[in-house]
Amino acid sequence: MLTDVAVKAPAVVLRAKNHPPHIRRELARFAREQTDCLILASMIDPVADGVHLAGFDRYPGAYEGIVGRSCHGLDEVRQAEREGADYVTISPVFESESKPGYGPPLGLGGLGRIARKAHVPVYALGGIDLGRVAACRDAGAAGVAVQGAVARSADPQAVVAALLDEWDAG
Repeated sequence: MLTDVAVKAPAVVLRAKNHPPHIRRELARFAREQTDCLILASMIDPVADGVHLAGFDRYPGAYEGIVGRSCHGLDEVRQAEREGADYVTISPVFESESKPGYGPPLGLGGLGRIARKAHVPVYALGGIDLGRVAACRDAGAAGVAVQGAVARSADPQAVVAALLDEWDAG
């Protein structure tokens, strides 16, 4: 049952891209109850506050919600800025068990260089776990995006709380 895996978080990007649209809408309605900011990956729906685009997704033109874009380098960040993106994720910052094969890790130095040159908030993604959150913040990230550390945990809510505590501690 979905309520058994509910995790409250300040913002949630719901991927579920391999599910049919009607299942994605049901998951979105459920996720809406778990966060103040719901972003849907590659799908626009009125229940959400915005859409997060993959690198190959077409920009939604006159869409009035929040628009984010997945980026893997400064050139992609610049393109997202030209399109009008409100934020970007930059990855992989570290090796990632969840999504291997997206290129060599940028490391904190690469994250910092991109964050300093970007004109939109940059969220660190890829291999983010406890003990790495503050370093991403200190490198210039506006926030972190976490999947694996939460999904692999026996207590996802405790992991979210610990990640937020680490961010706030600095």
